Order: sequence, then structure tokens, then C-alpha cells
Amino acid sequence: MSNILFIVCPFSCVENKLKQKYGSNAFFISSPGAIIPYNDHLFIEVLMGEIVRNNINAIYFVNDASSRIINSVILNKDLFGLDAEHWVESIYKQAFATSLKGRSNQYQLFRLAELIAHNQKNEFLTNGVFTDLIIEEKIVVKTLVISSSMQFVKESRIAAPIKATYEL
Repeated sequence: MSNILFIVCPFSCVENKLKQKYGSNAFFISSPGAIIPYNDHLFIEVLMGEIVRNNINAIYFVNDASSRIINSVILNKDLFGLDAEHWVESIYKQAFATSLKGRSNQYQLFRLAELIAHNQKNEFLTNGVFTDLIIEEKIVVKTLVISSSMQFVKESRIAAPIKATYEL
């Protein structure tokens, strides 16, 4: 049986929806914006421990398109000062200039949620902290975007820049 770890934002409240869709072997770790704080060594230790302890074989970075953080960034509202907010704002500014300008708010919310999850997946695969664990345990890393307003859970189709890993 497959044990799945979902990395979610604590403000999104998507756990029940994911358990209904993926079953009881779902585990959760939350961090604002579903963004792993790599500079927080205690968080990294807990995450690593949970992956090993629960025999995780799939990890999903999950973002909700109706996230308060994403909404605040897109609607240019005052931010609370979380690192995740500034990181999301940075991604938005980079994407807005090229692909989100002139699009509907709903489209921007969905695409920004997808970009954040995709960037987190890439960071997780390439930063070196979890590389050995991913290779040794043959862990699959994916992204999901949930849209409460449109009532769906969608696996991202953005292609990862990493096609394969090689053991030396």
C-alpha cells in the first residue's frame, strides 16, 4: 500500500478533501504557503524523520488556488510579513510580466498556485538535502493544485526540468 505525504499550507484546510481522494494512508506536514523553510533545521529534521518513519513513497506539494497568501499577493493586499508571502510575491512578479497579465483573477490564482507547487517540487529535488533519501527510497515527487471554487483536485502538468536521477 502506498503511503503519501502531502506538504500543505496550514491556512488552506485541504486535509479532509485529500484524505477522501487518496485514502487513509495520507500523512500531512504543513508550512505557510506549502513552502519548505530550508533554513529551519528543526523543520527539515522533522520532515526527514516523518518520511522515513512513515515509509513514504510519494510526496505531493499541494497548493489551494483560493489560498489567502496567493489572494493577498494577486489583489495587492497588505502582507503579514511571512517569508512565504514574500516568496509568493516574487514568483508572481516574475510570472505576471510574461504570462498572467490581463488574465482573470481565477486564472491567475490557479496558475500562481501551480507555479508555487512546481517551484517547491524543483527545489526539493535539486537542493541536495533530500536527494539521497529520494533516490534510496525511490520516492515519487508530484504537485497538486486544489480549487475549492471550481471543485477539483488537479495534478500539475508542468514538466520538471529533472527527467531522471542517477546514482553514482
